[in-house]
Amino acid sequence: MLESNVYIRLISLTVLLTLSSLIWGQNKEGWIPPLDLPFALSGTFGEPRSTHFHLGVDIKTKGREGWEVKSVAPGYISRIRVSLGGYGKTVYINHPDQTTSVYAHLKKFNPTIEAYIKSVQYEKESYTLQLFPKKGVFPIAAGEVIGYSGNTGSSLGPHLHFEIRDTKSQKPLNPLLFKLPVKDNLRPHIQKLFLFYPQNNSSLTPSEAVLLQKVNDSSYQTPLVMSSGKIGLGLQMFDRQDLSYSKNGIYRAQIFVNGKTIAHYEFDQLDYSDSQKLFLIIDYPLFIKDRTKIQKMFFQNHKPLTFIKFLSNEGVFNIEQGKSYQVKIIVEDFSGNSSYIEMYIEGTNKEIPDKKLNGKLVEPQLDYFFSMDKKEVYFPKKTFFSKALLNIEEDADTLSIGPDLYPFNNPYEIRFKVNEKDSIRLKQTFIAKKSGKKLIYMATKIKEGQWTTQPKEMGNFTLARDSIAPNISPTNFKADQWLSKFKFINFSITDDFSGIKSYRGTINGEWVLFEYEPKRNRLTYDLSDKLFDSAKHELRLEVEDQVGNKSIYETTFFRKNNLD
Repeated sequence: MLESNVYIRLISLTVLLTLSSLIWGQNKEGWIPPLDLPFALSGTFGEPRSTHFHLGVDIKTKGREGWEVKSVAPGYISRIRVSLGGYGKTVYINHPDQTTSVYAHLKKFNPTIEAYIKSVQYEKESYTLQLFPKKGVFPIAAGEVIGYSGNTGSSLGPHLHFEIRDTKSQKPLNPLLFKLPVKDNLRPHIQKLFLFYPQNNSSLTPSEAVLLQKVNDSSYQTPLVMSSGKIGLGLQMFDRQDLSYSKNGIYRAQIFVNGKTIAHYEFDQLDYSDSQKLFLIIDYPLFIKDRTKIQKMFFQNHKPLTFIKFLSNEGVFNIEQGKSYQVKIIVEDFSGNSSYIEMYIEGTNKEIPDKKLNGKLVEPQLDYFFSMDKKEVYFPKKTFFSKALLNIEEDADTLSIGPDLYPFNNPYEIRFKVNEKDSIRLKQTFIAKKSGKKLIYMATKIKEGQWTTQPKEMGNFTLARDSIAPNISPTNFKADQWLSKFKFINFSITDDFSGIKSYRGTINGEWVLFEYEPKRNRLTYDLSDKLFDSAKHELRLEVEDQVGNKSIYETTFFRKNNLD
């Protein structure tokens, strides 16, 4: 009866996915690509990043900025965002078919949008903003240029991040379902296969990597595996397309044991909450150790994530003594290119030694408070996804919390007793994380006579002080210079420790819009933004770091409004 129900679920799922693909495909025949470039991808939908699952595709722009970015279909601009991190400069367009397309990391918007954004920035005296124009404000035609590709926000290089979302739920959908012109005749690569065994009578952890022997271009086999008891599988893998050498994520993965499906992953859509459980799918200790991403093909003790289409017994299977098992793993990309592993397991009496761990037990359903001489640690409920064994130690100036083996569900709190009476030094002091010889600023508040911070990571923590104000220096002009032929003035702003918190620029006492690019430590002002009556201009720039140290730069320059 159970197998019958599973079969019905699989048939229903297949029908739904087929219908969805047909509907999306039929509706998108008239869509156009967002860039007039060969489609080389540096990121695919659903691939695991360091903190989240990728919610769109990253389209390469030949290492350059400034390519025209076009709306893929008719609609209207529903949202515009300008931020220092994240997506940087971003446009969201709602379409009649109830989808929303997203274009991120833009260098700038088209002239109409740019003028609108700039007017609001001057009104609010803020570079960063988020706007939700009404339906009739910015109607957009298919193929209309809405901006230019760039590298703003948390981008690590010039590219276009492109998404498709369901407008009502805002759930991201795989953009490749919408007929983007991606050429792909390459099979996915399977790098390593791991066997996960129970440890400490609870969770499965990787106990051994299985040797993969390549049979041909598409298939791998392994030596005979002798084992017993519960087993889960994990894969290290990636995919490439014809025009890209980037190691991207796969689209579909399935595991069969003796011909029956036990796990099926497929990246058609995601939910934002999926990323909160990233390290329940990606093995956390191995990622922390050397950034290796082992994707587990099982999912225990939690509701399956959006892309997990089917799991039998949470994707875990049991090896009984005296029985033989055929395991087949199939990995596919969106174009249908596939690679597979065939493995045979013989049930035998094999003991898997537990990894001996010592420490203070922290269970996820309880609060824990640890008090020391001048330091405290507080773990609220649901800090971790599962039980954690922690070592919490202190010396004169350092609080050590580890080992870093357990993924976090929520932040916890670290507290250092305030021992500083000088008000200036008090404000300049904060909790820092040690990274070798380097100290990393942690956002710190003073609460109830204690410095407090809320990390979501293990490590060694100590008190530090930042007493040095940011540095401000012009990079393309000098004091008292005539700038009539200049289009922009640029500044470099840097801070040696806690980092830049805010800045404010004025010319002749009026606020002016400086665009900040944190990756380059650069502030830029467009000299055409404002017209002034006089040719002499008094410029003032104030920059503040995270603990309140301020620097002020004042200078004079000359510029005539009429350049004819």
